[in-house]
Parts: sequence; C-alpha cells; structure tokens
Amino acid sequence: MDFKELIMGRYATKKFDGRKIDDETLDQILEMVRFSPSALNIQPWKIKVIADNDLKAKLSPASMDQAQIKTCSHLLVFCANTDLKGNAKKLVNGLNAAGIPQENVEQYQRVLDNFINIFASNELCEAQNNVFIAATTVLYAAKSVGVDSCPMQGFDPKAYMEILELPSNLIPTIIVPMGYPADEQMPKNRFPKEEIFF
Repeated sequence: MDFKELIMGRYATKKFDGRKIDDETLDQILEMVRFSPSALNIQPWKIKVIADNDLKAKLSPASMDQAQIKTCSHLLVFCANTDLKGNAKKLVNGLNAAGIPQENVEQYQRVLDNFINIFASNELCEAQNNVFIAATTVLYAAKSVGVDSCPMQGFDPKAYMEILELPSNLIPTIIVPMGYPADEQMPKNRFPKEEIFF
C-alpha cells in the first residue's frame, strides 16, 4: 500500500469488533512509532499500551464512554514527557556510548541546552507538540499493516493520570485505540484546496 492509499484508506474508526491484534503485528506498529520524528530527536513522550479489558473498562467513563475504548484491541495513551532535560541527558549519553566524536557531541549538547532553555517556561506545550507527531505516525503505521485506529482527545487527562498511576511529568495528551473495524468508512469530507493553501 503506497502512502496515498494509506491517507485515503485511514479513517477514525468509531467501533471495533473486539478481535485482538497479534503480538507480531503490534510489535511492527510500535517499532515504526519508535522512529517518529521529533524536534532535535528529543522524543518527549511515553506511550502506555493497554490491552487489558478491565483496565479499558475503568478508563471508559473518563473517555466519555465512547465505544472505541471498550471495543478496541489495544489502547495507546500518548503522554507528553515534560522531563526534557532527562531525555537530553539520555541522548547525549547514547551518543557518547556510540563513540560519536566528542566535538560533535558537545555541539549537539549546546543546541539541546539552548532548545531546552527556550522552552523552559512551557515544557508541556513543546512536549505535546511532538506527541502529536508520534500519534500521527501510529495512525499510518497501523493502517500499513491492516489495523485501524482513531485519534481521540475526548478524555479526562487527570482521571487517566489517577487510574494509570502516572508520575507528574507524564501528561496524557491524546489516546489512540487500535483494532479491526466494526463500522465502515464514510466518504472523506475535506475543505477544498482553495481554502487551505494560499
């Protein structure tokens, strides 16, 4: 399936049929998401992968009881990680471990430090901006292996934090239930080019 087919074939699935995504297919999807782009490769996200039906049932009231939550195979909770400094440290350590020349590492460290200083007053916003990139990646990664999905912001992040017992630096930002559809794609309705490009 080429990318145009992915774009046209992907839709926000409103109800899944309950079939489970097998481990190999799930691993393929998650591996593609792992390589999502981010600003300076900072990767400010953590993704909670939920397959347990009891846990999905607990999250359902905090998700406006939308059918996708209980009927999906797997629910991905994309969390913005506001610990940008922690991620930067891991990245620099990884470059050092890979034997990257020290002058290159130091240059990257300076750029990272400047980046983090710019966003010091609003780390959450910057982290969330990048999370949306990763969430978009999963939509097309899933479709490329025959799995449907639905990006959702209709949920209570605070309730999710409590139910999932998340630390304060991980903020649920967008959720993506995945599985096999029990509905049908409606015709796509998009603004004409003239209203988008100028």
